[in-house]
Amino acid sequence: MSVLELLGPEFALMALGFALRRSLSWPEAGWVMLEKLNYFILFPVLLFVSIVRAPGQVQAVAPMMLAAGLSASAAFALSMMCRWIPRIQVQRFASGAQTAFRFNSYLGLALAERLGGAEGVALFSIMIAVLIPCLNVAAVYPMAKFGQQTLWRELARNPLIIATLGGLLWRALDGPLPEIVQSSLSRLGQAALPLGLLCVGAALRWPRAQQGISVGDRWLALGLTSIKLIVMPAIAIVLCPLLGIHGLPGLLVVMYSALPTSPASYVLASRMGGDGLFVAQLISLSLLASAFTLPWWMAWAG
Repeated sequence: MSVLELLGPEFALMALGFALRRSLSWPEAGWVMLEKLNYFILFPVLLFVSIVRAPGQVQAVAPMMLAAGLSASAAFALSMMCRWIPRIQVQRFASGAQTAFRFNSYLGLALAERLGGAEGVALFSIMIAVLIPCLNVAAVYPMAKFGQQTLWRELARNPLIIATLGGLLWRALDGPLPEIVQSSLSRLGQAALPLGLLCVGAALRWPRAQQGISVGDRWLALGLTSIKLIVMPAIAIVLCPLLGIHGLPGLLVVMYSALPTSPASYVLASRMGGDGLFVAQLISLSLLASAFTLPWWMAWAG
């Protein structure tokens, strides 16, 4: 399967979302509610079910977690250094730093399924189960530090953290999951990926001249996006052979590192009183640029 065939359906769904947002006469509130439905209910359910039902043990994916975690940690450290870019707005830095290391979970899980079927989804789900809480802590940190927000309160009510920790706890306790509950949750989770990709495309935005993006903030956008799409996957490419990660696990780690940034970054920035519009523009830039960088990294890793 060529890289174009692999990525085509996912990018087609995002393009459809972009077209629907601009052709349908839906009120803005309708799209906002769809995004919230996916962020607060459908996607957390998908994460929970994928973690609970994934075969194997968390320890077996430890090398993947280590490689992915190290690449994300390096990206986080570099994003913090962007604070010293001249003439940037501190609020924009605090809101946008998360886009340098967070990843698009919808696209990642969809690609994991196409790369390795049920095995790919299981490996990817267990890997990100530990990463998601850590990355959310890192995402909230700069906004809590430079703003007036409470770090632990934001973390305690984050639905992705709750779902992943709940899934890991359920696995650890080996709790029973009745068939009717499992089937109902699975059906809910199945709706998360296509709806999420549609919402990602619908949220594409580009800055206008009157929005006042300064030269410093343009350099900030370029720096954060380059860290996410170039530096982070390059680190993963180097780490995988050093840690003995080959085949499908290695491809999944590189794919994870090369994914565009998370659309949930916009939700987090808006909820914490940050510059949501600037983050939405960073998400758009990351997604559009990844159409060129992601196939290249996956072809190299494959």
